[in-house]
Amino acid sequence: MPKFLEDEYALLARVNRIDHSDIVTRFAYIYKYTTSHANLVYQIVKGSRDLSRIFDQEKVNITCIGGGPGSDFLGIFKYVMLAELRPILRCILFDKERNWGECWQDADEKIESDFRLSTIFQQFDVTDMSTVEHTSKYLNSDLFTMIYFMSEVYSLRTASEPFFNNLFDKAKKGSLFLYIDNNSPVFYEWFDSFASQNSMDILKSQELEMNITDYDEEKKDLGEYWRKFTSPKLRANIAFRICRKN
Repeated sequence: MPKFLEDEYALLARVNRIDHSDIVTRFAYIYKYTTSHANLVYQIVKGSRDLSRIFDQEKVNITCIGGGPGSDFLGIFKYVMLAELRPILRCILFDKERNWGECWQDADEKIESDFRLSTIFQQFDVTDMSTVEHTSKYLNSDLFTMIYFMSEVYSLRTASEPFFNNLFDKAKKGSLFLYIDNNSPVFYEWFDSFASQNSMDILKSQELEMNITDYDEEKKDLGEYWRKFTSPKLRANIAFRICRKN
């Protein structure tokens, strides 16, 4: 199954045939990609003063667009935990596949009691404005994340562009956007077009290759899963953007 995902993600510019309603597919994604992508989020947040300083606030509201797999909030939580910060984190996970909600809805019960984290899953189809047009509170978030999401909906860009136009236009002034995706102009130029049309300051823009695991993490700790499946993703060729809404 991890090999199937690799093959399908290589075709995202043309078509998306991946069905995350299957529990096996969700497991394969978490095994192969989620922790690795979370480490990307962690490293970029840690390396950005603009991003990291929002966690000095008492409360931080985060909306993870396409955040069902959990990469966004896990990377943020890792940063907050290792930086020994204690803001109240409220993470809204928007995703079309409702079954992702079962993976993270009790995350707050599995962490230390002095961390105040809530994860709220909301089914949300960016290609169908009727499912989002009456939802507006998320637009007041301090941070919006899009982690390997715009590439997933690129083949559906005609249907999804009304959502992105609304998001970039109506997000509150001063909110930050974190975009991480495959290093392909097809994808990051699409994101850049929304930013340039909607009064966004691009604070940092980069295309690079990154190691995405910590040296103190050992993949063989995966035990029987390491023996049974292929290696998790260990390196990525990415583009990322950090933007602020004016």
